[in-house]
Amino acid sequence: MNPKPNSTDSGPRRGQRLLFVAGLFAVLLNYPLLAAFDRGGRVAGVPVLYLYVLLTWLLLIALTGWLARKAG
Repeated sequence: MNPKPNSTDSGPRRGQRLLFVAGLFAVLLNYPLLAAFDRGGRVAGVPVLYLYVLLTWLLLIALTGWLARKAG
């Protein structure tokens, strides 16, 4: 059972991509950007900060799932 030629480099590359995504979202969900969205405004009755955190979290889940499935 020999692995495919391209599958040998997909493991480390996938790990690097997932690590990059984790770092990116650590920055996106950290204080400076959260403070930028912590305003009194609302979008459709939802505070802007809550909307930013929810959409960022959903993007994290979608991107992580796409990267994990793409390599598999």
